Formats: sequence, structure tokens, C-alpha cells
Amino acid sequence: GLAVDATDADAMRAAAQSLLRQHGRIDLALYCAGHYRAMQATHFDLADAVRHQQINYVGALNLLDAVLPALLQQAAAGRPAHLSLVASVAGYRGLPNALAYGPTKAALINLAEVLYLDLHARGVGMSLVNPGFVDTPLTAQNTFHMPALITPEAAAQAIVAGWAKGTFEIHFPKRFTRLLKAMRLLPDGWYFGAVRRAVGV
Repeated sequence: GLAVDATDADAMRAAAQSLLRQHGRIDLALYCAGHYRAMQATHFDLADAVRHQQINYVGALNLLDAVLPALLQQAAAGRPAHLSLVASVAGYRGLPNALAYGPTKAALINLAEVLYLDLHARGVGMSLVNPGFVDTPLTAQNTFHMPALITPEAAAQAIVAGWAKGTFEIHFPKRFTRLLKAMRLLPDGWYFGAVRRAVGV
């Protein structure tokens, strides 16, 4: 494996070129780098907010810069080519403590949708992964109850199953993500009220 800083565009480009020299192709490019720290408007931290942007979103743009030409070339030649971005259900709508994190995941969701429209007809597969709570070092810092928390192994199985089905949005665990999807449809007043009641603010 190659260790690379996702925020370093030159390093990402070099890593992609190294893989292409070694293997001749990139069948799947998955962006799964992430940064999370709880943040509220009462304790706004500009440096950390920008760090969220650089890792969670700009890093994904660096990946696109590094791999899109190869993926498009492969697809044009009838060879496998797939791009997948890991966002989060935190990008569906605004959530408490997600002042820095949520907007970056919302941006990734929009980015994946635009990429699907651009790439699907050109033969490049595109998928979006929106997990709920997964037991990782990032979620371990949360002090609140995380409903439907799953293991990294279960998350990986759900992602692979989604790829196998050709699903655009792979979201899990369904018992949690379907509820959040339904809440996206609520009028603003109902949504804000429901979230406040749920978290006690």
C-alpha cells in the first residue's frame, strides 16, 4: 500500500501514477479520508473548520484530479472503472455539533450526484456511500448515544454489497438511514423541532 496525504494534490497525483505504472489500471478509486471534531457556533474554530474542508472535501477533489483521466480512458476502452466517495448521513440536513463536519459531507453528496451525471454515460461507475454511525476512532470521541452503531466490518460488507448491486447511494444501517432520509422531507419547522427534541436542546 501507499501512504499518502489526501490534502497534498501532488502526492495524490504521484500515488496514482505509481499505481498505474505498477498495475496498468485503477479499477476502483474510493475516497474514504475523513476528519471530525464536534463544533458549535458558540465555539467556532476557523482553523479546524478549514481542516475539515481540506480533508473531507478538497481531498476528494485531489483524488478526482489524480484518477479521472485514467478512469475515463479505461471506460472508453471498455475496461472496468469506478469512483466512489464516502460522505455521511450528516450531510443530509443540519445536525447539532456538526458545524464543521456536516457541510463537508453535504458537499460530497452534491459532488457525487454531479459526477454521476457526468460519468455514467461515459462508462465510469459512480457511487456515493452514506454511513450512519460506524465504530471508528472518529466516532469514539462522541459523548452522546449513537443509535444503530455498527462495526467497520459490517460497514465494509454493506459497501461491497452496494457496489455489487450497482447502487448509486449506498446507505446503512437501513433502520437508521431510512429514518434520516424521511426527515429530509419534513418542513423546516418540523425538522428543527424534531431534532431539538431528540437531542434535548
